[in-house]
Amino acid sequence: MEESFENWKKNPSSDNTAALLVAAKPTIESAIQAYGHGNPVVRTKAKVLALGAFQSYDPSKGTKLRTHLMTQLQPLIRHVRNYENIARVPERVSSDLYMMNQAKRDFIDKHRRDPTDHELADHSGLSARRIAHVRGFARGDMAESGLKELDEGETSIMYPGVAKADPAQVWLEYVHHDATPTDRQILEWKTGYNGQKVLTTTEIAKRLGLSPGAISQRAAKIAERLVEGQGYA
Repeated sequence: MEESFENWKKNPSSDNTAALLVAAKPTIESAIQAYGHGNPVVRTKAKVLALGAFQSYDPSKGTKLRTHLMTQLQPLIRHVRNYENIARVPERVSSDLYMMNQAKRDFIDKHRRDPTDHELADHSGLSARRIAHVRGFARGDMAESGLKELDEGETSIMYPGVAKADPAQVWLEYVHHDATPTDRQILEWKTGYNGQKVLTTTEIAKRLGLSPGAISQRAAKIAERLVEGQGYA
């Protein structure tokens, strides 16, 4: 992809643009799976975002092209939600939502910061999967085709029409689990992990009491880990 990028940079012709998008396809597809729930309707948007990423890429900053591209494709999260249906909120979900929000308020009162999903699960008694499910209903952005009933009766967000979890999603969950509490929150708010609201770098910086530059550096390292998963996939 780097070679195709250099050719495109010297001569951004239609042929070189097409060749660059072909070279970037593995990274773009990985982002569609990780950020767009595997929904094919975001593929055109992904290409538009990719071209914008190539235009804004500055090699002198030391960030790898794949890392920069993966980061710039994160808005696919918001885009895919425009195509999802609003699902009915069952009574049990309403009860769990109240419990989850109460646990979140208690945690913030005690620690003066938002809890990570792991911490919220510990304080609410709900599993991380259940929290993701409840958030999906609360936000009104969960398609019923994206739900899969577990053996214990709990519901989990899965990719619509996909029976097995995609390797990119498995790797995303591994990176999340392996991260520090601060990096977990950055990952959650940058990618919308488990139904979290996607926040800007400035908003995340304010919530965590860090500078936007520090958030950007941490987000870039997280993106590098996500890109690393492509090789394993």
